[in-house]
Formats: sequence, C-alpha cells, structure tokens
Amino acid sequence: MTDFDALLKRSFAEAHEPADDGFVVNVTQAVAHREESMKVRSYVQYGAMMIGLAAVSWGVYSMVGAFGPISQEIMASLGLEVARAHAAVSTAPDVGASAQNFIQSMGVGLTLVLMFAAALAGGAVAIRASRD
Repeated sequence: MTDFDALLKRSFAEAHEPADDGFVVNVTQAVAHREESMKVRSYVQYGAMMIGLAAVSWGVYSMVGAFGPISQEIMASLGLEVARAHAAVSTAPDVGASAQNFIQSMGVGLTLVLMFAAALAGGAVAIRASRD
C-alpha cells in the first residue's frame, strides 16, 4: 500500500456517509411493507378459503335438502344394495349371476358416490382457485 492510500484512508476513516443512513431506512421500510402485505395476503386467502368452504357446504346442504323427504328411502335402498353387493362378492355359486348382481348393485350405488365425489372435487377446485 502506498503512502498516499494510507493517508487517504486515515483522512476519511471517521467521515460520515449520509448515503448509508438513507439506504438502511429505505431497506427497512421496504421489508416492513413486504411483511405487512404478506400478512394481509394470508388473511385474504384465509377469508377466501372460508367463503369457498361456505359455498361448498351450502351446495351440499342444498343437495341433501332436496333429498330430505326421501333420504330414509335412499339410505334404506343404499343399504340393501350394499348388502346385495356384499352377498355377490362373498357367496358366489355362479360367477356370471354374481357378477351381474354385483354390477347392478354398483350401478345404483355408484351414482350417489359420484355425486358426492363431484361435490368434493368442486370444493377442492374452489379452494385451489382461491389460493392462486
């Protein structure tokens, strides 16, 4: 190191640099603003998820409400179909007859299962869309 460099460093060692103060303040404000915006964004996402859950719940409630008067009959027929499917699987004297009974049983029960699966899938899509 030359004498000039040493003299220069000693001369400006205690010098105040006002640019540093402004930089630190600006960075602090930017970080604080970003943290606040992320907090607000998370609250908005939680709210959107709650709205989506409420919409899915209302849809399921409406669908079940439509079946309200006949829900006992549906549950009874569903139970009978499950029993027939169980009997077709567990005791099968004739493979062709049991397969036909099993397919008929699954055809009736599958409609309700698909309706509930579609409602759940719609809710999942709504939640995913609200997160994006």
